Amino acid sequence: MRRRLAALAAVLLVALATAQTPPGTLLSVQPLGTLTGAQVDGAVGGRFRRDGETPPRASTAVDTYLLRYATTGTDGGEALAQAQLFVPRAATEDALLAFAPGSTGSDPSCSPTNVRLRGGSVETYGATALAYAGQGLATVLPDYLGATEPGSVQPYFVAMAEATVVLDALRAATHALADVAPNLEVADAFVAGFSQGGHAALAAADRAAVYAREVPLSGAIGFGPSGDLDTLFRSFHYTAPWAVRAFETAYPGQIDRDDVLVDAYADALDADARRLCILGAQAHYPADPAFLYTPEFHAALFGGTLAEDFPEWRALFDANDTGVRPHGLPVAIFQGVDDPVAPLAAQDVLVERLCELGSPVRYANYLRTRHETRYIGFRDALAWMRALAADQPPADDCPEVAP
Repeated sequence: MRRRLAALAAVLLVALATAQTPPGTLLSVQPLGTLTGAQVDGAVGGRFRRDGETPPRASTAVDTYLLRYATTGTDGGEALAQAQLFVPRAATEDALLAFAPGSTGSDPSCSPTNVRLRGGSVETYGATALAYAGQGLATVLPDYLGATEPGSVQPYFVAMAEATVVLDALRAATHALADVAPNLEVADAFVAGFSQGGHAALAAADRAAVYAREVPLSGAIGFGPSGDLDTLFRSFHYTAPWAVRAFETAYPGQIDRDDVLVDAYADALDADARRLCILGAQAHYPADPAFLYTPEFHAALFGGTLAEDFPEWRALFDANDTGVRPHGLPVAIFQGVDDPVAPLAAQDVLVERLCELGSPVRYANYLRTRHETRYIGFRDALAWMRALAADQPPADDCPEVAP
C-alpha cells in the first residue's frame, strides 16, 4: 500500500510542474495512521459530553491520510491545498463528506492540518471529521487556501476561494479513495461546515454546478453558518480584521484598511494576523466594535448605510454572500436560538432566501445551545445525509419559514 501511494504521489507531483494542472488533481497521499473504534471514541467522546450530548459509538476503525491537491487561487491561477482524509475501514455509505472548519486563524500555523502535524493528534475539527468517519461516512477536512505556504494570507470569507478549496477537496479525496478504499464508490457527495465553514459549504453549493459539475453533490449543511459579511462584521467583529486583510490581498487596490480599522489596529494588522489564532484574536481585539472600527465605518455598518458611505465595501460584502444562487440543492441549517455569532434573525433571512431560490431547507433550531451546534446536530445531520443518499425526499421546512 505505501509503495503504491508513494508511486502515485511521485507521478502526480510531476503533474504539478506542468502549466495546466486541473483543479482537484491529487498530488500526494501520506498515511497519518489508523485509529481503532475505541481510539475514535476516545478522541471524539469528550467533546460531545462537554456539550451535553451522548457521544456516538464508532462502528469501525478509521484510516487517516494527508492529501495535497491542486486548486484555484484568488487570482484564478493554480494553487496548492491540503486536507485530511478520514476513511472508515467498514464504510456504511457510498458517500463522501467535505467538512469545512470554522475560523481558526489567518496564519497557516493555525490551520487544522498544521496543528495536527505539529502536535500529532486531531484537534476539534479533526475530531468532528473523525466522528462522521467512525459512523462509516468517509470525510475530508480541507484547510483553507494559504495553509501550505508560511507567511501567506488566508482568503478569509472570500467565497470563491472557500468554494474552490472545498470542491477540489472532494475531487482529490475521490481520487484518493479509488486507491486506498477501492470498494467505496462516491455516489453522493455532501459539503458541511461550522461557522466560517458553513459559509464555505454554502459558497461551494452556489458554485458547484459551474466549477465542479462532475462532483455528485447531493446537499449542503451549515452548523451556525455565517452566511454574510454584514453579520460577521457586526456580530463577530473579532475576526473582521482577517477579512479586511484578505480582501486587500484578493481585491488589490479596491479597498483601504484605514477606512475600516482605527489606526492602532490597522497599523498592527499584518503582525497581529501572523501571531493570533482564534482564541488570541478574541482576547486581543476589543469587546465593543466601536473601539475597533473607525467612527464612520461603525456608523455605516450598524446604521445600514454602507452602500451610500462605503460603496466599495458594500460591493465586496455582496459579492461574498452565500445562498445566492438557485442551485436547488437540499440544505440543512442547524442553528442555536441564542447564537450570538450568527444570530437567529440573520439565519432566518438566509433560510428564507434559500427557500425562495428553490432549495428544500431543513431548519433545525435548538434551545439548549448557542453557536456550537456540531454536537447537538450531529445525529440529525447524519440522518439527513443518509436519507438523501437513500433517495428519500428531502426534509423541507420552507412552508413553515416562508415570510
